[in-house]
Amino acid sequence: MNATALRYSLLRGLLLSMLISGLSQAQHTGDGSVYSRLGLGEQMSYASSQLQAMGGSGVGLFNLNYLNLDNPATWAEQVLTRATGSVLFQRLWSTDAQGQRARLGSGTLHALHLSFPLQSRRLGLALAFRPYTRANYRIRSANLLVRPELNDTVRYQIDYAGEGGLQQLNGGLGLRLTHWLSIGAQADLLFGIIEHTQRTTFSDPKLPAVQLPDHAPTLFATSTRLVGLRGTLGLLAQHHALWKSTDMLALGIVFTTPASLRATRVRTLGESLDRDTLTVPVRGKVDMPWAGALGLSYQLDNRWTFVLDGRYEPWSHFGSDLTFSGYEPNGENRFKDRWRLSFGIEYLPAGTDFSATYFHQIAYRIGGYVDRMYVDPQPNVALRTWAVTAGLSLPTMYPGTRLDLNFEVGMRGTTAYHLVRDVYYRVGLSVNVGERWFIKRRLN
Repeated sequence: MNATALRYSLLRGLLLSMLISGLSQAQHTGDGSVYSRLGLGEQMSYASSQLQAMGGSGVGLFNLNYLNLDNPATWAEQVLTRATGSVLFQRLWSTDAQGQRARLGSGTLHALHLSFPLQSRRLGLALAFRPYTRANYRIRSANLLVRPELNDTVRYQIDYAGEGGLQQLNGGLGLRLTHWLSIGAQADLLFGIIEHTQRTTFSDPKLPAVQLPDHAPTLFATSTRLVGLRGTLGLLAQHHALWKSTDMLALGIVFTTPASLRATRVRTLGESLDRDTLTVPVRGKVDMPWAGALGLSYQLDNRWTFVLDGRYEPWSHFGSDLTFSGYEPNGENRFKDRWRLSFGIEYLPAGTDFSATYFHQIAYRIGGYVDRMYVDPQPNVALRTWAVTAGLSLPTMYPGTRLDLNFEVGMRGTTAYHLVRDVYYRVGLSVNVGERWFIKRRLN
């Protein structure tokens, strides 16, 4: 087996193992924000390992070294077959109005994607697996139950937990129509299970660790399975040599269609994981709104890249036959229109000079964003996330392959209104492999 075939074999094995690991971990990823109990969970954003360090989005950016999952129109410009795998570690501190703090941590596979240039710089195909929402929280409430008729007091503890979320499989094509205009379309399969549990245990107030034998613990769980399809259309317009012969200005526009997900909900009750179903499964639908995004990018001398993005999702039009936290059919609706603004800067000292020193071929990135959540934790109380991002892209000994290290520090929520404030940092690691495939042999 030659070196190229060996690399292909290792690449396929690596991606297969990461995909299996990601699918197995998709419904259980540790501990996260208490706000992920709202709605369908906390929305996750991933466009590429490059853009993750530049504010998290880049609808108008094309780069030969990365596949941009924010805009399928950028897939038309591919030259190399690409495979990328990303893992994410998060550390979070939550603080309430009394100053009590909780520290949580989690780690998971974040995204996988493959892309193929069916016709170089003309027609490209891409496939991706990544999270869409995540429910990932734990809440503990301890109280005393006074029983005057028995002249005693019982301590009871309620643990609320949530896990799971929606994943998405994306697949589509990008086509370059002219030297300045490209279009793209993709199909999105949304699927997943969201489970919320409530466990109640009883103990003696003097011996909290000892459970009372005459008070059986109970475990109540609600599990909702969701699946549905939607589509995304993208457009990318580029203007080369705007002010200089080596610069480029690009505008990207993306529209995602509304989606109607099929939902099946099961409620169970028991003392452990061996639970009894309370009722027959309840079936209904969940109507998600459309989404739109607009982005600008400016690339100067192949060294400097600037991106600016805006995204809008009218979640106030959300509808469902089932109840979710913040929403009841024909009743409460705390779903609000979501918007997100982001910016980013990348500096690559070497530009296209591949003979430059190693440190000049490292790409340095920084960015930030503000995100208005799509569900209010309380009526008329908006929840926003503010974050700063940064990252490094390290070249490797294999041309077309880079190792990206990303960082994010953010704050969400407030200690007012009996809420909590989250402060978190995230560290992401991505391997981005690029190879030339499907080369026709030539006889001399």
